[in-house]
Amino acid sequence: MSIFEVEFFAFFLIVLTLNWILRRWPPIWKIFILLASYLFYSFWDIKFLLVLIGTSILNYIFGTIIFKVPGPKYKKLTFLAVIVINLSILGIFKYYNFFRTSFELMLRKVGILFSLPALEFILPIGLSFYIFKALSFDIDLYSKKIGLPNFTDFLIYLAFFPELLSGPISRPSKFIPQLNNKKYKITSKIYKNFILIFLGILKKILLAGYLSTAIQDVLAVSKNYSSLTVLASIFIYSLVIYFDFSGYSDLAIGFSGLLGFHTPRNFNTPYLSSNIQEFWRRWHITLSSWIRDYIYIPLGGNRKGLLRKYFNLLVSMLLAGLWHGAGLHFIIWGVLHGIALVLFHFIKDRWPSFIEKTPKILMVPINFIFISFAWVFFSQNTRNALEIIKNIFRFSTRNQITSVFPPIIVAIIVISFLFLFFENKITMLLNKVRKIVPFTLWAIFIALLISIIFMLGPKTIPPFIYFSF
Repeated sequence: MSIFEVEFFAFFLIVLTLNWILRRWPPIWKIFILLASYLFYSFWDIKFLLVLIGTSILNYIFGTIIFKVPGPKYKKLTFLAVIVINLSILGIFKYYNFFRTSFELMLRKVGILFSLPALEFILPIGLSFYIFKALSFDIDLYSKKIGLPNFTDFLIYLAFFPELLSGPISRPSKFIPQLNNKKYKITSKIYKNFILIFLGILKKILLAGYLSTAIQDVLAVSKNYSSLTVLASIFIYSLVIYFDFSGYSDLAIGFSGLLGFHTPRNFNTPYLSSNIQEFWRRWHITLSSWIRDYIYIPLGGNRKGLLRKYFNLLVSMLLAGLWHGAGLHFIIWGVLHGIALVLFHFIKDRWPSFIEKTPKILMVPINFIFISFAWVFFSQNTRNALEIIKNIFRFSTRNQITSVFPPIIVAIIVISFLFLFFENKITMLLNKVRKIVPFTLWAIFIALLISIIFMLGPKTIPPFIYFSF
């Protein structure tokens, strides 16, 4: 069930209505939210739901043992066991065949013929996201940052449907207490949530929808297009992935807010960052903070000398690449960002004044160019990514940019770049409008804008990019 299908809006309207009716009876309300989340997930594939439920039960059982078992030795063994189980679930579904073929190829190079069984799995949608949420629960419970919640609360935490498919990755210490908050208000930030839903639909349908269609063939068969067209398509893909993913995050936060939940912000105009460190503080914030808190800092962070800090940065970004998928191109993407972070910190550690004095108007474009070229490896397999970059320097004139991108696409590109610069101001403006306009008129205005977006949008809306992860 796509978020943009009539069925979803009917489903959400029913859930929203019953959510606020049942709030006065917390035990019934919690069961309702859980069943609604499971029903939503089952629309994708009932097998996916079984994996989610199985993962939830396993983590809660091990979490109970960690919380209640006496003695640090047994706590540690239980903790390590559940970490291995979670990573194994993720590994089997997402990485088994990649590592199987890589291992067999390595053996063949030294003359050993050996084959592991090939296993065909359909990757459950959202698996990477709820496994990371489960790991947050296990780690925080083991380190005594949280107590043991009741079973239903934990099941909702992993399955909460607005966040289930592509995040944001909520922490248990922030999400679970909201299930027992008796001071909720049905009108709390309702304007803000409608604005987020509007912006999410605008980004996904009108901006990412048209732009992704425009560059699809160029990136698939780059040799058939001019160098300038390929180069432009690389920068346009940066717009596509931002509007696509931040659009989903806006929708998730908006839908969660209407249900009475606070979901953490996931993007903060990342392409206006002047360096790669700032970019990762503003891009996919819940993932980057997860990697910082559960990988980088436990590895030693910056506490064990500069060389160790650089190593920890590189390892953290390598694992960030692997989290996105099984493939050499994801590893390359992660390593590129790791190297960029190491170089930035090296310059910052040696010549801090250079970072401080370099004009932002110069650093922002340089940072954007690097990020855009790194996205080539993120979006394509390694061979195709190298072919795309190579075709830029062939200086081909086939299918010039003016013949590939019609005026309407050029207009959307211009609007997209303007949106990047003024997104926060647009949000502020919409908030100011709602302060001087009665709610009914304001709601009609937002509904009208959303209707116009659907009418102007492409006939086929591409699936969200991060649904693949």
